[in-house]
Amino acid sequence: MNRIIFVIVTLLSVGFGLASCNKDTTEEEILKNQLATADSLLKRGGVIKYTVKIVSTANSSILKSKMSIENANVTIYQNNKVYTAITDANGFAIFPDMRIGTAAVNVKLKDHAEVDYVADLTPADNLINLSQGQMVNTVRYASTMVPMFPIAAPGAATITGKVTAELDLTNTVPEPAPNVTVTAKVDVDDPDFVSRYITPTQGTTNSNAGRIIKFAFQDATISTQTDAQGNYTLQVPAALNGLPIKLSVADYQTNQKLYLENDPVDGSFKPGEYTVPIIFSSNTEPSPIPDVKPIYVKVDEPTALVGYILSEASFSFETDAEGGVTSINVTKKGKYTHKPFVNIRNTGEGAILDAVWNATTGEVEGVTIINKGKGYSTTTSYIKAALVTSKRTAQITPVLEKNQLTQLIVTDKGYGYMIRPTVKIVTPYNLVTQPELYSTIDLWTYDLRSVLIVNSGSGFKTTLNFPLTPARIPISSNDFKISALTSQSTIKNLDMGTGKRL
Repeated sequence: MNRIIFVIVTLLSVGFGLASCNKDTTEEEILKNQLATADSLLKRGGVIKYTVKIVSTANSSILKSKMSIENANVTIYQNNKVYTAITDANGFAIFPDMRIGTAAVNVKLKDHAEVDYVADLTPADNLINLSQGQMVNTVRYASTMVPMFPIAAPGAATITGKVTAELDLTNTVPEPAPNVTVTAKVDVDDPDFVSRYITPTQGTTNSNAGRIIKFAFQDATISTQTDAQGNYTLQVPAALNGLPIKLSVADYQTNQKLYLENDPVDGSFKPGEYTVPIIFSSNTEPSPIPDVKPIYVKVDEPTALVGYILSEASFSFETDAEGGVTSINVTKKGKYTHKPFVNIRNTGEGAILDAVWNATTGEVEGVTIINKGKGYSTTTSYIKAALVTSKRTAQITPVLEKNQLTQLIVTDKGYGYMIRPTVKIVTPYNLVTQPELYSTIDLWTYDLRSVLIVNSGSGFKTTLNFPLTPARIPISSNDFKISALTSQSTIKNLDMGTGKRL
């Protein structure tokens, strides 16, 4: 009870003294009194004597801490105050007048990565059964062992490698990527880093007093750019028993060559090789690999006109000695809603005829012989003028074997073919020998009967774009991580995948 009364009287006395300051008391003195009062409240948890122990990871194992570093500059920020010290020959920097709570610490040493960390200086044991005066005068201890990583020779590690990307999908290997920014950074979140360099530094005194809460490097992020061949070299912090380093590449925008079915400018069907803008980024999903067929078959549209036959026309004709059509007589003019297509059926080949049609009467008034052809007979061949009510282009599926065209399968015969259509092979790949094809039609059903491969051609590709599936830049796997060993060189090649087309 007496102790409680004493505290109340003390606080009232302090308040009364501040309230009754005379005019001669300066603002500076008032501020000093306020800071003294605040510090006395902070010291209720006692004084913390804090020791920072600096250890080089280049010269010894952090777990054994056989070798220390002197002349490291240690700066501590706590409760609006700044404390500085330089480590001695044994690597110690001592701060005798700290308070409980957290403290921000910065450590600098030549040729080593600058370290920032936050330490908790609060001891696990509580002050109990002590008077206020005893609490204020109690000194407790905290310490932190701080690993320092070299960033210059001879202790630093060297990483070399090549950065590649799928800049050309028309071949099977990725290309070197020039002018790519490659960055190396100590991975302080890596479980190996925490278990190897943070956990062993904690709890050297007073049950975790001085434990590291956060850990960061100001100058341990190193960047460079790849040369024209995609090569890069980085000198990074290292440790005798390994330091986890995370590599990354900056977003990289360039052009990519690939095969496409459609022209990327206007979207028209035009299979070929194109160059398009692309970006490689760990923040975007790669575009699908275009499925471009090695061969497309293009069949001419049917030549027949769409209309109706109201009554059929009849014809007679004469031939020369070779069976070529020399004259045609219209024996019945018939009636058609549109100009009909005129041809000769059964025997013979090559004749090209054109109807002279009267649009007013709908009658066929004559037939013009454009090409007389050959092999026709006035007894077995006959002339017919026809229209169709609809027409449809034939569809053909090609079959490739060992880069050669072996078969053309007519999947849709189409409708409305009065003359043999031209069948062409369209391929995105330019270095091919075009095949020679011959089509036949059925003049009774007006459809495509078959396509004969006279010459199969050569040089066709069965697969055009590589790889078959898209690939992205690794963002969490070990593909972009290494363990940097003191004074060692490591080769690490990085691939940026297939990218996202823009």
